[in-house]
Amino acid sequence: MTKKKVIKRVKWKVVGKIFFLLFCIVLIFVYFTNLKMKNIIITGNDYVRDNEIIMLAGIKDYPKLFQISSSKMKENILKNDYINSVQIHKSLTGTLTIKVSEASSLFYNRNNNRLVLSNHKEIQSETLNGVPILVNYVPDSFYTRLIDELSEIHKDVLTLISEIEYQPWKSNDVVIDDTRFFLRMNDGNTVYVNLLHMEKLNNYIEIYATLEGKHGILYLDSASDKISFSEYKVGE
Repeated sequence: MTKKKVIKRVKWKVVGKIFFLLFCIVLIFVYFTNLKMKNIIITGNDYVRDNEIIMLAGIKDYPKLFQISSSKMKENILKNDYINSVQIHKSLTGTLTIKVSEASSLFYNRNNNRLVLSNHKEIQSETLNGVPILVNYVPDSFYTRLIDELSEIHKDVLTLISEIEYQPWKSNDVVIDDTRFFLRMNDGNTVYVNLLHMEKLNNYIEIYATLEGKHGILYLDSASDKISFSEYKVGE
């Protein structure tokens, strides 16, 4: 008894579909590999200019979008002291979006001639950006806390402060409060505040409005909700 040979026919429709699928995959790969950057969108930056971020990212010549590493771009952008974090998104239409989170300028430290940022970095700068000047030395432990506390103060209040002076409260050579600071305001007032109650500064603009043009010393260094104000005497 002879065995019949089974002849398997090639399913050309299936083969054709496979080749078509492979062709589409190659076509898509080639498209995205050669897709040039068409548009750059940068958000979240106030201190660092768009052009500086573009230069750091290495994309000034609008390279091919998917041939440049997102992680490498992030690494380079983060070299700027102002930049805290970076998010990068590439769209299928050729748009590159860079979203950054920046530190803010807090004060200028006269002791080392550095601009102090909210991320604790200190940079050389000839522009004070409307920030107050720290005029004397602050112990390291309080200095770190000062940066943290001022980071929570509204920017419109910080611009009203002219000078910051570390001035512990003493009585007969006994230190009562070693976290107290003396602030000279641009409007002519002065303020005592300590690290524990620094957030009270955020109410300064509202407090100032209640003074009705009077100038003097505000005491914001107590736990009391009551605002203590001592008006300057004539000649002070």
